[in-house]
Amino acid sequence: MEILFEQSPYLWIIGGILFLALEFVFPGTFIMFLGIGGIITGITARLIPMSFTAQVVIWMISTLASLILGGSAVKKLFKSESTVDPFIKDDYLQQIVPVETDILVGQLGGKVRFQGTVWDAISQKERIPKGSQVRILSRDNLTFTVEKISLGD
Repeated sequence: MEILFEQSPYLWIIGGILFLALEFVFPGTFIMFLGIGGIITGITARLIPMSFTAQVVIWMISTLASLILGGSAVKKLFKSESTVDPFIKDDYLQQIVPVETDILVGQLGGKVRFQGTVWDAISQKERIPKGSQVRILSRDNLTFTVEKISLGD
């Protein structure tokens, strides 16, 4: 056991490098900060002799510090691709489209054709048979909420 404590700085560094390599296998940036904490702990333990418990505390503190400091840097470096475009309009609203597959009340399974693509559709009031015409009321992801139109509409 004594040999393990003597080699622990190198084990921390090797473990940190392994965590950094694992980041490429399991992306998400959290594992990278564990690796940075391990490398910092290994270097610190090599420079200053300390107990294994102190090394674990150093690892936790350095991981947390790298997460806090590095997290904001990573966010600035890799900007989010999720944006809200104010110019995207709800052009699908109130459009009249054909029913491809019977539309059920409050259940997935029905299909409508809109702009050459088949979309999932649900109805809030009534079952709508294939071949009918419906009006699009709203959209939730890839599912339209529709209502049957009468001949007078």
